[in-house]
Amino acid sequence: MSIRNIAANVFTGKLEKFSNRHEGETCYIFGDGPSIKWFDFSEFSNHPAICCGMIPFHKDFDKLDVRYIALVEPWLFVPKIFQPKILHCLRQIAAEYKCRIASLPDKEFFVSLSNLFSLSGKNINYVYRNLPNSRNQTDMDLNQFDCFGGSFHASLSLAYYMGFKKIYLVGFDAWTIQPARTLRWYELGDGEYFNPTNFALEYLKVLKQEIDIYTISKDGKSCNVKNISYASFTGKQPEYTENYELLSGHMLKVLGTCHEYKIISTGN
Repeated sequence: MSIRNIAANVFTGKLEKFSNRHEGETCYIFGDGPSIKWFDFSEFSNHPAICCGMIPFHKDFDKLDVRYIALVEPWLFVPKIFQPKILHCLRQIAAEYKCRIASLPDKEFFVSLSNLFSLSGKNINYVYRNLPNSRNQTDMDLNQFDCFGGSFHASLSLAYYMGFKKIYLVGFDAWTIQPARTLRWYELGDGEYFNPTNFALEYLKVLKQEIDIYTISKDGKSCNVKNISYASFTGKQPEYTENYELLSGHMLKVLGTCHEYKIISTGN
């Protein structure tokens, strides 16, 4: 094991308290895909949830039973001088997220170890590449991947580590739903179709030995997990809601400071 990994294990050891915390349970994992715009969050309140991205700013966030939030972008909260230039446009968003973290002391946040000296608190947990310990062969197999290299891998790795045995993915349009759509629920429009090249097939192959994984879609199918339509899952038809109806006017303006996002700055 390298010196870097040994040092990382010292600071990520706090994760061990989550091992099998939810053994045998079911959970939802929420991503930022555009299909979120069609879904009523009150239909997903019956199981614990893990979320990532901007879901904590969704107007109906409190309708979910969110216990855990993954925000694993490296260097997101560090001073500008230490931050890659590509992240400079996210500084105002990161500042809003710091406030949101402070307002949710009952939620556990998982952030990149690179933010160690810039973000701390009782509900802050640091992650770096691998699970904190190898409990079995599946742990060792997963640690061949970068388990925290992005929101999709991080949230699923955490769900597995916590012992969940059934997972419903919601809003992972680019990873699990075909035809795939890009853009995010907080951007304007219903998403743009594209041809994805990464389905995380080998990573999911390992996970599916331990977990039953579904994706909930508006009207699509999936090549890497089990697909179930929103209508079948809830007994209701999906209804489209635009981004300015799902976010406060203030957050729309904050998101609009990042020119990468297609935002309309209106709302209440």
